[in-house]
Amino acid sequence: MPKIQLIKVGHKTARQKFGQPLGIMYLAGYLRKFLPELQIQLLDMLPEKFTIESLAEKISEFKPDILGISAMSFEANEMHQLAKEAKKIFPQMPVVAGGPYITTASAKAFSDQNIDFIVRGEGEQTLLELVNYVFYRKGNLNQILGLGFRQNGETKINPDRPYFQNLDALPFPAWDLIRIEKYFELPRFGTTYVHKEYMQVMTSRGCPFHCTYCHRIFGVGFRPRTPENVLAELEILQKKFGIKEIYFVDDCFNCKPARAKRICELIVERGLKFSINFPNGIRGDVIDQELLDKMKSAGTYRITFAVETASERIQKLIKKNLNLEKVKKAIEMTDKMGILVDGFFMIGFPGEKKSEIEQTLNFALKSRLHSLNIFFVTPFEGTELYRQAQEMGYNLEIPTEASTYFYPKNDQLAEIPAKELNRLAQKIFIKFYLNPWRLWRILRLFPNKLQLPRLLWLFLKYSLKWN
Repeated sequence: MPKIQLIKVGHKTARQKFGQPLGIMYLAGYLRKFLPELQIQLLDMLPEKFTIESLAEKISEFKPDILGISAMSFEANEMHQLAKEAKKIFPQMPVVAGGPYITTASAKAFSDQNIDFIVRGEGEQTLLELVNYVFYRKGNLNQILGLGFRQNGETKINPDRPYFQNLDALPFPAWDLIRIEKYFELPRFGTTYVHKEYMQVMTSRGCPFHCTYCHRIFGVGFRPRTPENVLAELEILQKKFGIKEIYFVDDCFNCKPARAKRICELIVERGLKFSINFPNGIRGDVIDQELLDKMKSAGTYRITFAVETASERIQKLIKKNLNLEKVKKAIEMTDKMGILVDGFFMIGFPGEKKSEIEQTLNFALKSRLHSLNIFFVTPFEGTELYRQAQEMGYNLEIPTEASTYFYPKNDQLAEIPAKELNRLAQKIFIKFYLNPWRLWRILRLFPNKLQLPRLLWLFLKYSLKWN
């Protein structure tokens, strides 16, 4: 029986959060739909507290015929370390690498001789064709779209694969191949939760907008699952796995408002009882009162709006082109609905002036947001922002492990030193949360009061030493 081991590596960060590894879960579900004879093992590094050494032991024990490793950009070092250790154990075993890091920095990743194949973009079909080639000698490596491989001592990267259009044809993620309960006790994306028993759900792929800082792993364009297909997944999660809380993690859940409304209607019609959180993926200038009403009825208790910047100039520079007045009204409407409102803000864009940074942070202070996240701009290789910064002459040599949004870099892009940028963010963070009016509103809506001591500790931690 052929064996495949799929591993999601991880790197500890300042604001550590955990979520189920949907990427490799979808890969596993797709593989076993077409090749049910495969024996597949999924491993998620950080939630299971694996080290590179203990993962190497797992590889030695399982003896996979193919090893797949998935990594984000800031997890690249761990991916390369694991590939090296794997080759020490089984030199002839094919090592396949995928994920955002591979897609946006393919040449750099493929310079590692321990990696035999890379999978760019969506990996389901590409990996299936590669597995068929390795195990059954079906097909031709040169014709597998989205694949990179080595041939006669040279590397070759085939043309990218067109994005999967009929998402309803995708099998559901392989929930049974992870320890679901492991994630219930870990910090997740968001400051609060109603129920521990939660699962992330992706109802669409892609986004029609052109934000320059985005990896665009799922491409430009919106590919939705039908509401009926989404509900089929939700019913299984609740009835079979006892899931009580859903985190929708689309890039743009409300890109087609009618579809978003129908999903909410079906949740109510079918009697599903979920607490629902949108930790990202709600476009603030597209939402309307009717959608908010339906989201509330379906169980929504928290929504995050990614404002990023309150500067019209920077909005155009990063091609987000958000209508700030509409977003402000969306925040107010959501607050009036009794739904917690979170805001994402980014500071430190190339050439950003101090006045523009202050404009963004003041937008947050004056808003009806209950919580905020301030991120520091990092131009990831392969993004349009990276190319913009290059053209503007900025030094983009950033250590792999520093490729996160959690702290400013020494060679800052904005027209303000990194230390000053950090102090400004810390000042606004403290001022935001020590507003008595805001504290009262947070306490009034906070769904799980038992979490408040932990949040107080986090506030003190970030206030005394930012990040």
